[in-house]
Amino acid sequence: MEIKISNYLIREMKKCQCFQNKTKSDNNLKLYHHYKFPPPLEPDYKIKKYDRKILKCSLCGHFTAHHKIKVNEFYKKNYSIISHGKKMRIKFDKIIKLKSKSDNYQRIKRFLKFFDKLKKKNISLLDVGSGLSVFIFGLRKKVRWKIIGIEPDINFVKFAKTLGLNVIHSNLKSKILTKQKFNIISLNKIIEHVKDPVKLLKISHKHLFRDGYIYVEVPDGKNAARDFKGHLREEFFIDHLHVFTKKSLKRCIELSKFKLIKLKSIREKSGKFTLLAFAQKSKINENKN
Repeated sequence: MEIKISNYLIREMKKCQCFQNKTKSDNNLKLYHHYKFPPPLEPDYKIKKYDRKILKCSLCGHFTAHHKIKVNEFYKKNYSIISHGKKMRIKFDKIIKLKSKSDNYQRIKRFLKFFDKLKKKNISLLDVGSGLSVFIFGLRKKVRWKIIGIEPDINFVKFAKTLGLNVIHSNLKSKILTKQKFNIISLNKIIEHVKDPVKLLKISHKHLFRDGYIYVEVPDGKNAARDFKGHLREEFFIDHLHVFTKKSLKRCIELSKFKLIKLKSIREKSGKFTLLAFAQKSKINENKN
């Protein structure tokens, strides 16, 4: 099912500067919230001078973080320990035991429902930013695909090895996967953490076979902001440089030369507001990348 968009919205989106990386000021950006202290439930990243703003685009509703805090340094140090604790196995087992009450269980369910016709085929999948690896661990029990994960945090990688999973210690921007292509690439809660989501999705485009697919999950800023004290919710924590709306995620995916097939807003079992999307590698733009 292809997502339709009105002519009016198309005209408005043409004026939108989100994901353009332009140096000039964007008059469409308005202050959503100015954080002078961490939200109560945000992990303690030991930030000495905590001062950040989130700006909202008046056209597409996209939320963008503006601050001088070096968020990328989180992933080079102890992001995994701060966010999941030293005993990862305990956290992992807790998620697995939740079964149908876990976000991951429902993720795998909708993922395999979409790819139902591919379940018994010889499929290769790359999971970007595997984290605790609950997604590929659960997926491996359902299909016999060739599944590879890529993860920049060495602590997560070491834990994945204890589960017998093939997770590479690197990131998608490196040249470690230069000659490899996949049928499907999954990016679960990943592109909101990077400065340039479109650039990351374009790299994904290059690593897909013809007619390949991406699956993307991101925080849903529109619905999170509507919630009581929404600015304090996890969707707006400091490690999220971008918080999306349906309009902005559609724009991001299409700027990356993908054809959007499905876009949906959900409230996960954990209470998170999430946007999910399935998109296919565009044949028209295949030779341009």
